[in-house]
Amino acid sequence: MINIYQRQAAAFRNEMRTSCAALVGLVQGLMADQHLNDDEIRFLGQWLSTAQNVSLTWPGTVIYAQIQSVLADGVITPEERSHLADTLQKLIGGRLDEVAEASFVSELPIDRVEGIEVVAKSFCFTGDFVFGPRKICEQAIETRGGVISGVTKKLHYLVVGGLGSPEWKHGSFGTKIEKAVQHKQAGVPLFIVHEDTWASALRA
Repeated sequence: MINIYQRQAAAFRNEMRTSCAALVGLVQGLMADQHLNDDEIRFLGQWLSTAQNVSLTWPGTVIYAQIQSVLADGVITPEERSHLADTLQKLIGGRLDEVAEASFVSELPIDRVEGIEVVAKSFCFTGDFVFGPRKICEQAIETRGGVISGVTKKLHYLVVGGLGSPEWKHGSFGTKIEKAVQHKQAGVPLFIVHEDTWASALRA
């Protein structure tokens, strides 16, 4: 017999699928001409700000954070536009869903944290990011008072990109993750976090 909690969980999953389908449908319309103009980017940002069921779950949370970062200074650069368009094309093509469900992503030694502090904290990035190129991710930290660092004993957060990295599919998680794990095993209080959690912290 299905209890009330199971019914609520099933209803929540159905609502998430419906909301994500709405996001995909909207993006398909925006990308129909293979180009994103400023008004379309602002519209998508406004839509996500009201559609919390989408903007608080993967991949909506990262897309929303990326749009907020793009619009933050009032200037949308060609690089920002190009990367956002590429991200949305991956969403339409199902690439982000494939990555989210891939076993090599779930096998990563990710820490589940309630929140991330940015100010005066040190960050290192590994893998490929939905949010933007590595340089854009680092700028998002520095403009909020954080610091970019290598994987040292003073590192606070190693952020793992939501698009993963090719070698992870073959069981090799890269030197940054391996070194971070070694530090953690030695008692260093650093966290390995997924891009999704990091992007949510930027919104906060």
